[in-house]
Amino acid sequence: MAKRKKNDNRILLFRTLAVLFYLATAVVGYLYIVSELSGHIVVTEQFLMHGVLAGGLAFLGTVFLLAGTPEKKRPRAARFAMAILFGVYLMILCGLLFGGSRNWYAGRADRKYSLKPFESIKLYVKAYEERSLRIRVVASNLIGNIMLFAPMAWFVPFLRKWARKWYLFLPAMLALICLVELTQYLTGRGSLDIDDVILNFPGVFVTYAVLWNPLSVKLWKRTKLIEK
Repeated sequence: MAKRKKNDNRILLFRTLAVLFYLATAVVGYLYIVSELSGHIVVTEQFLMHGVLAGGLAFLGTVFLLAGTPEKKRPRAARFAMAILFGVYLMILCGLLFGGSRNWYAGRADRKYSLKPFESIKLYVKAYEERSLRIRVVASNLIGNIMLFAPMAWFVPFLRKWARKWYLFLPAMLALICLVELTQYLTGRGSLDIDDVILNFPGVFVTYAVLWNPLSVKLWKRTKLIEK
């Protein structure tokens, strides 16, 4: 009896902490949206600070939620938690793609586009070799673009079963990446660059191959994160 009561208290503690961290996530997200709409966030570093804080709080909330959920109910709790994390990721993604840090592009008549494969990549590599650009700038444009859409390969298949079929998910992601590039160009929030697609898609492909191969799926089922 005492052991059961102790376990119930532990579950209650974990669930309370999960609620508190999710509430904190909501507050940070709200403050970000207000700051973004009011034009106070114009530097990428400022935006990433908000994003990392919101993501960290949501992750801790997820850890406590799953720790305080019995195995039978864990898949449902995991879906709820992943939906929250996915929302935070989308907030970060939309901010990076269309937010205040993109104001430099807005209103420019000379919108740029590049449809020649590897042209921009070669320019960044050359700029790094000639030390005309800092390694941070080169890494954010090359490595950052590889990682930008990679979380999609976790969240979308986790939340939608159809996306666990590679022949549906990967073409859909390629189309989405191309659509984002076109939207950035048409709205003046960025350039249209085929190299962005070349960098974005492999990040999605590799992440998907690692996380949703048959062995990984068995692991997610064994840990009760998804239904059998």
